[in-house]
Amino acid sequence: MNCTIRRVARVISILMLVVVTSAGASHDEPKRAKTVKAPLVTAYQPCINPNTVTVGFPPLAACQPALRMDERCGFSTGTYLSGHGRAVGRAKPNGDFEVTLTAKGLNLGCEGWRLCGAVRVRATTHRCEGEPCTVQDIDFIGSSPTACCTVAGGLCVVKTTINSEVLGTLVVGDRTGVEVFGFGLKRETGPDLPDGYTFTSGGLTP
Repeated sequence: MNCTIRRVARVISILMLVVVTSAGASHDEPKRAKTVKAPLVTAYQPCINPNTVTVGFPPLAACQPALRMDERCGFSTGTYLSGHGRAVGRAKPNGDFEVTLTAKGLNLGCEGWRLCGAVRVRATTHRCEGEPCTVQDIDFIGSSPTACCTVAGGLCVVKTTINSEVLGTLVVGDRTGVEVFGFGLKRETGPDLPDGYTFTSGGLTP
């Protein structure tokens, strides 16, 4: 009887060790999160030295005039509003993460110039020895053949994956959480190149 009790206790101890070991090698993620979608909006320069405030309460420090990151390439010409864009990030069955950006109705300041897709992500993965780890933020402008477009007829479509830009970063079997901080399109050719993105993920109200 005592031998049986000891054997049962030993089995329970082993099972508890397995559970604790497995829990220690995991990280918290939701059951499902396969797609990220966001519209594209015009990117503006940050307000570094405020010279005015907004109307209403509370008043917010602001810079006037508002300056676009890219004064040439945009959605509109003068007072004519046009175009729209969107960004989609999607997990692939092979473990990779695909990024697609589409911009339509761009103005003539974009025509014939190259726009490249950009994305900033932070990945938490099982690819470190022993325990899950969070890699340094990946902030890249697309360099693969399909990650850039030459605007024609006001249209730009780019598609790339994280592994295309940073080889071997994501692999199938890893439950990798990919935090997406933003998508963008940056003009890489033509006059007066912007320091930042031409278009970035965001929203428009109302």
